[in-house]
Amino acid sequence: MKIAQGVHLHLLKNRKFKTNHITFRFSGKLEEKTVARRVLVAQMLAAANAVYPTVQKFRERLADLYGADLSTKVSTKGLVHIVDIDLVFIKDSYSLTKTSVLEEMLNFLGAVLFAPLVSVAQYQSKIFDVEKKNMLHYLEADDEDSFSRSFLALKKLFFNQPDLKLSPYGYPDLFNSETAFTAYQEFQKMIKEDLLDIFIVGEFDDYRMLQLITKFPLENRQKDLQFSYRQVYKSITQEKIERRPVEQSVLQLGYHIPIQYDDPNYFSLLVLEGMIGGFDHSKLFTAVREKAGLAYTIGCQLDIYTGLLNVYTGIDKNNRNQVLKIINKQFADLKIGSFSSSLIQQTKLMLTESVKLSEDDTNAIIERTYNQHYLNINKQAEYWISKFESVSKEDIVNAASQIRLQAVYFLEGGQ
Repeated sequence: MKIAQGVHLHLLKNRKFKTNHITFRFSGKLEEKTVARRVLVAQMLAAANAVYPTVQKFRERLADLYGADLSTKVSTKGLVHIVDIDLVFIKDSYSLTKTSVLEEMLNFLGAVLFAPLVSVAQYQSKIFDVEKKNMLHYLEADDEDSFSRSFLALKKLFFNQPDLKLSPYGYPDLFNSETAFTAYQEFQKMIKEDLLDIFIVGEFDDYRMLQLITKFPLENRQKDLQFSYRQVYKSITQEKIERRPVEQSVLQLGYHIPIQYDDPNYFSLLVLEGMIGGFDHSKLFTAVREKAGLAYTIGCQLDIYTGLLNVYTGIDKNNRNQVLKIINKQFADLKIGSFSSSLIQQTKLMLTESVKLSEDDTNAIIERTYNQHYLNINKQAEYWISKFESVSKEDIVNAASQIRLQAVYFLEGGQ
């Protein structure tokens, strides 16, 4: 439902949940020069505003609303940077008063968005400085995590596009140059220029929700965003080794995937991902961890929006070459069709169960709705299940033939 140009309200009726859920989503361009500012905006939105000017008053108001929860998060899809405000609260039918908790939460959201805590055209510096410091501590802790650090290093090797080398949170140096002024100016730009999506999930009156949302001063905006990025495959594999004083070594592999979400091979690729490393019965888990006993952990993740299939594994540094050889063998097997029909069927069963479980996940419902709106990806569970069922062995071999190793990063542990 269009509220204004570039502003959409998604009313998702659902009686399954004991809570109602509101997500207010900003979608803007992923850029190195603005990513830290947008993250700081997310921090400030969940801290205080002019109506509730301290963190304590902000949290006390949420507690008064039967322990409602407000949180923010950032993510990316292709070259799109997303900032979410998430509110979870009890349904009106569970309230002990005649006051509508849902309407109170929308009023609270209005204060968060349209009554920011400012002084002289910038965020209130005392709270801003605390939130900036908290964010820097988070980034420092994330850098100490071997898997997070090594995955970011792999992205830097894999991608040609500089902005895709970033984490959704940026990196510490970007935050050091940001101030209460630059962050507040970015928020003003977001509220006026970002694509905005408001998701309400649960039990409510459609007309009343429309009445309340249209009171928000949201203006028309026009923004072209790039949800899908594909780079040309490079014949030279990028490789890097970094040594750190940690016990466990991490091997990260980046595979180039030309298949996109609107490609006929999309569902074949999803089945392939499950077969190679998406589940505990997968080829990588079975061959590297169970049979060879060479991995503490192993798996893969597919980013369909950027064409990156990432295989990650925690190993002993002395086993790197042996592990890499076994991983290469598993991909080679897929390309020649050397895998059983039982592996295909078990993977399809797991994918089907995942789709069914997502029907009971509010966040999954919101993501499917968002993807359908902007990317024209069908959100119906029955459609996905039927597509998985129709994938043949030949389809999987065809998808596997398009996968090529592009980058190898090794975080070598040891003193």
